[in-house]
Amino acid sequence: MILHTDNKPIGLLFSADNNVTYHIPKYQREYVWNKDHWENLFDDIDQSEGQHFLGSIICINTQRDSLSAAQMELVDGQQRMTTISLLFLAIIDRLHTLINDKNDYYVRKLIERVTIKEGLSLRLTPSTSNSNLDDYRYVFGEILNPINQFQKSNPTKYHGNRQIRRAFRYFQERLSAVDRKGQSQYDLEQTKLYLDKLTQATLVKIDVASHADAFTLFETLNNRGAPLSAIDIIKNKLLGHLERQEQKSDININFNRWNQITINLGDDYTVQERFFRQVYNAFKNDNAISVDKTAKATRSNLIRTYETLIERNANKLFDDLERYSIIYSRNLRYTEFEENNDDIIVALRNLENVKGIDGYMLLLFVEAKFPISAVEKKLLIDFLCKYFIRRNVTEFPPTRDLTNSFMDMIKEINQLEHFDFQTVKSIIISRGKPESDEYFKEKLTGDMYNENVGATRYILAAIENSKSDTREKARNYYERERYQSGTEKFKWTIEHILPQGENLPTEWIQMIGGGDKQKAREIQNQYAHTLGNLTLTGYNPQLSNSSFETKKELKSKDGKPIGFNNGLFLNSGLMEKRSWTKSDITDRTHHLADIALALFSLSS
Repeated sequence: MILHTDNKPIGLLFSADNNVTYHIPKYQREYVWNKDHWENLFDDIDQSEGQHFLGSIICINTQRDSLSAAQMELVDGQQRMTTISLLFLAIIDRLHTLINDKNDYYVRKLIERVTIKEGLSLRLTPSTSNSNLDDYRYVFGEILNPINQFQKSNPTKYHGNRQIRRAFRYFQERLSAVDRKGQSQYDLEQTKLYLDKLTQATLVKIDVASHADAFTLFETLNNRGAPLSAIDIIKNKLLGHLERQEQKSDININFNRWNQITINLGDDYTVQERFFRQVYNAFKNDNAISVDKTAKATRSNLIRTYETLIERNANKLFDDLERYSIIYSRNLRYTEFEENNDDIIVALRNLENVKGIDGYMLLLFVEAKFPISAVEKKLLIDFLCKYFIRRNVTEFPPTRDLTNSFMDMIKEINQLEHFDFQTVKSIIISRGKPESDEYFKEKLTGDMYNENVGATRYILAAIENSKSDTREKARNYYERERYQSGTEKFKWTIEHILPQGENLPTEWIQMIGGGDKQKAREIQNQYAHTLGNLTLTGYNPQLSNSSFETKKELKSKDGKPIGFNNGLFLNSGLMEKRSWTKSDITDRTHHLADIALALFSLSS
């Protein structure tokens, strides 16, 4: 039985004026959200214009309204609520740093949002699974203890490698980031503005009477699907508007036209929504598209933006969406179009793998505005891939500025009379402001796997394929294997030569630490995730924590080489080694970094 449903602002759910607490039962898994989730949440709030919708939570409560209860059991929404509380904590830390006054009223009232009982107890209590609660308490104690004497606890073993700590550190770094001139991106005014946007964001809070009711609700929601999306609302408004101004005989035609747009884009809602945002952002320099007070289409303003465009000229908008969806689909579903030759397919696959999201917006604009040859298109996509891998590794421009940078590029490209790759390349460099080769190499020689596993895979695959004799010999290292359960896994995975993980085998302790377990662990923690200790394999389970010699010479049951003797360029130097030490890892790191630097040079 659903007792109560309401769309509540975050500022009310985390209110300094009540003692409501949220308890996550211990049977639930630990906190698992990753950088993509943190980044999306942070940026969505930052780019919102207030009351950004964050989803829903389900609580068990016997009261009519959970805000009257002392404690709620949070049966759905722990990832979201835990993340929000860690974001609040990072804002507290930032404000305290900027204000430098532990008695500041603003800071103390903010502390009361995430704590109760005079700031000494947690408002949200996470699951205890895998030291989850201990990690959470430690992070809170570390920040709050100097301010209000919140009990500080000892760090749990390896807490820095688990997601609670990483999430807090991510938000901490985002809020304390500086630009190239050393100016804070979030000074006191900007931090308070961000806090206002966070407290105005909303969650649908559903109160149920029992666990049975919660599980029934889960099933119902899954069976009925998601509620109306922004794209659904835009469709209804567009078709409804056209129905009012056209003959009824055209209704079916318009419905079919809309269906074709969604067919072009595919079933993934995130892609559909992205397309609608990118159409506006790419073509907003056209007076017919530009909407007053909408500098950029975001998730928060998408419906309002398209409402305006529909009222202005629904027919032109519909025609444009049809045309642009065809162009977009050629780059999105690249294997399905005959006009995409093999070179273009490989280039577009690379753009997909490097997650060059804003690159699709630029491609859409260029192909809509200019007649562009296959050769020119490949050159452009290849350059975009170089740009994005460098951006992903250096994290500059920051995610919050990336779309704006590409909109600036498009604005300048729009002034060109014809497409010229070298000119467009210069514009991308000028407006995109990539980091220097020196800084790029510095990041390449750092803790690559931990910092960005996706970029690491891309770099390893690019290095390997760059050494292939012919294009035909190049492999798709993103190929997936589908299982009967419906899950998919990469056929090729990243292999740690020196194993990662806590249980380092004796032979590795001897090899890298001279038998000293503590020394071996220190070397492992510092070097295991660097580029020089990584390769690609299709047989990760078989290699596992095996000795270095075993990993070199391992063969399958039918005698096929499946260790480092598999013929990959990445492994060629490994076969010559009799041991694997810190200096070996360091040397290989710099060697691979130099290759990557040449591969992804923006001047070549």
